[in-house]
Amino acid sequence: MKTKLILGLAATCLITGNMAFATDITPSFTTFGSLKGANFGGNGIPNTDVAAITVITNGNDTITLGLTATQRYSNPPVTNNLAGTFYATPGLDAASPSTYAKWNFDWYINLADNNAGTYSFNLLYGNNTTGASNGFVIPTGTSGLTSTVSGTGQDSWNLRMGFMNVVPTTTIGFDPTADGVYGFELQAFNAAGTMLGETAINDNVGSSVPDAASSTLLLGLGLGSLLLFGYKQNRLTVTK
Repeated sequence: MKTKLILGLAATCLITGNMAFATDITPSFTTFGSLKGANFGGNGIPNTDVAAITVITNGNDTITLGLTATQRYSNPPVTNNLAGTFYATPGLDAASPSTYAKWNFDWYINLADNNAGTYSFNLLYGNNTTGASNGFVIPTGTSGLTSTVSGTGQDSWNLRMGFMNVVPTTTIGFDPTADGVYGFELQAFNAAGTMLGETAINDNVGSSVPDAASSTLLLGLGLGSLLLFGYKQNRLTVTK
């Protein structure tokens, strides 16, 4: 018996329920670095020192999730703080279509299914400035993920692509020319609908990587806050 991946077209398989995204998502990953074998469905898209990677073991099966943000074509490079937050340049891409942002977000799923399991994968994205968020099941087709025992799906998407802002019942208020912070979360679920793991990143548009002194100060303040008030994770959530 072959595995079944619960996948659907973005236009027809939107996640139902309420999604909450009030503050910056807390980046989540197993490792942050090179994601070998990933091309995100294109040529020349960086896959080194930028990928937030989560490896999930479920019995004899292994699922690898990856998220990153990269520049489109010859636009300014997207930088990062090596901790799950990326920094992109606002503005419109000069290439066609000129309505696209200068940066993309890129996702990667590899499933090594040795136990005929059933899995599904959800992508959530939100605008921390407006508090709006949306999500849907990763689509099949050009993304490459098919209903085979083992497979890889990956792609590079822009928030100005039609299905990102037209298909959902509400948009996230994305303006490529404006500063803002955008969160992305890729989740894996088993047949029972239990989330097995996730990877999550932020893309801070209009800001640059903090310098060493600022990073040290922020780290110190963050540690102090943890000691005084404890730690509470913020997540894009879906209520099914």
